[in-house]
Amino acid sequence: MRKWSICIILLLFLFSSALFVPAQEKRIYNDGIIDYVPLTAQFVLSAEDFESTVKEIQYSVDGSAVTVYEGPIRFTSEGRHFIAYRAIDMTGNISNERIYSVIVDGSPPEGIASVEGTVYMDGEYVYLSRESAIVLWAEDNLSGVDRIYVKLDDMDFMPYEEPLVISEEGYHSAETYAVDNVGNATPRLVVQGYVDSTPPAVSIVPDEDFVNVKNELYTNRTNEYAVTAYDELAGVKEILVSFDGSAYVTYVTPFRVQIPGFHTVRARAVDNLGNASDTVELSFYVDVQPPESKIGASVD
Repeated sequence: MRKWSICIILLLFLFSSALFVPAQEKRIYNDGIIDYVPLTAQFVLSAEDFESTVKEIQYSVDGSAVTVYEGPIRFTSEGRHFIAYRAIDMTGNISNERIYSVIVDGSPPEGIASVEGTVYMDGEYVYLSRESAIVLWAEDNLSGVDRIYVKLDDMDFMPYEEPLVISEEGYHSAETYAVDNVGNATPRLVVQGYVDSTPPAVSIVPDEDFVNVKNELYTNRTNEYAVTAYDELAGVKEILVSFDGSAYVTYVTPFRVQIPGFHTVRARAVDNLGNASDTVELSFYVDVQPPESKIGASVD
């Protein structure tokens, strides 16, 4: 009895680059139904005959004309492809035709990084609160996403499993990339930013020094008050002031208090992440009454 053996072998050119890190080898992936391969894959046909020996292998790609096989088959376009193939021996016996179906995936996943919680963007830098979480997402329309990798500061890359929360205040950098099931990797996305959960520092500064009389502060109606706020990281978004218990309003420029009597100025500030300072206050008297002068005479 004549015996035939014909097979298709997938070979891959391995790919690596300094731009990408773990899991960069190209590979074949089967989802239980069909093979997925990268664009670097090549397909080798082989056959053997145990009697008169093999004369040639014939094949057709995607319904094209039948061609004598001479070397590895490659695809230059993504998507589903078909290879039909058969072998003929020296006496003219033809094997049963077989059809191999494959999906070629040459594109890396598409991904995005987003933030759950408070975030502020300033140019190339991102500012987060320590309660905010970095969420990574990726999808691949062909072989599907295998993994997302992330690296924080000087740590090694690790598989992304859940939203990232960075509790340590200050500067941080994060790098991430995604790999699909055949080894196509996205370029690295690098994000630089700061974690800021410290509210601004606020001060109410009079232009003239107060006069302290029996532990009470006095000043005149021409004294001018500036409210300053400083935030080292995210920056100050708004300064709010209240006069004698009134509703808070946005501070714009230095002001004067010209109504005589006792007064209290309160101030607070909010940074660009919503961190609010404690309220600071300054209480004083405005004295508009000049002193009364008298003259007395006496005789020795």
